[in-house]
Amino acid sequence: MRAAALAAPLAILTVAGGCKAEAPPAPTMREETALCKAVPTIALAGRVTDAAAILSDEEEARLSDRLARYEDRTRHQMVVATTPGLNGISVENFGTCLANRWGIGRKDHDDGILILVAPQDRKMRIATGVGMKKIFPDDKALAVVRQMTPRFKQGDYAGGLSMGIDAIAAQTGDAS
Repeated sequence: MRAAALAAPLAILTVAGGCKAEAPPAPTMREETALCKAVPTIALAGRVTDAAAILSDEEEARLSDRLARYEDRTRHQMVVATTPGLNGISVENFGTCLANRWGIGRKDHDDGILILVAPQDRKMRIATGVGMKKIFPDDKALAVVRQMTPRFKQGDYAGGLSMGIDAIAAQTGDAS
C-alpha cells in the first residue's frame, strides 16, 4: 500500500523532469576470465601489498608514501604487489588478473600500473592498463624490469622497487 502511494509522485517527477529510466547498476568488479579464477585471492592492503613478506614495515611505508606522491602528481595509480608464488600461472596473466581484480587505475582512463614480484618463482612483471600504453608501452616497462633485476638478484627488493617506481614515474609525468 505504501509503495503505491510513493509510486505516483515518483512517476510524476520522472515525467516532469524528462528523466529516462535508470540504467542498471554497473558491476562492482570486472568480470574475470577462467584463467583469472586460478589466480589466488590476495587482499589489497594499500599501495603496497607484500603477501610474500619481503619488505620491512619501514620499506613498505616508504614505498607507499612515494606511490601516494606519484598519484597526487599524475592522477595515475601505481601499486606494488608481492606474492609467495604464481601457482603455475604465467607472471603476465597473474599481474593482469590481479590488477583487474583490484581495479587499479581510474575506471574511465584505465591508467593503472601494477608492479608484481614473485620472489620464489624469480619472476616479476609491470602490468599496465590500456590507458597507459601510449606513454608507457611494454618496451619501456621491460627496460624498467631490466633496471630492477640486479637489485632483486642481490636480495634488495626495496631498492629495486624504489628504482622501478622512480623510473616509471619519470616516464609517466612525475620526474621527482
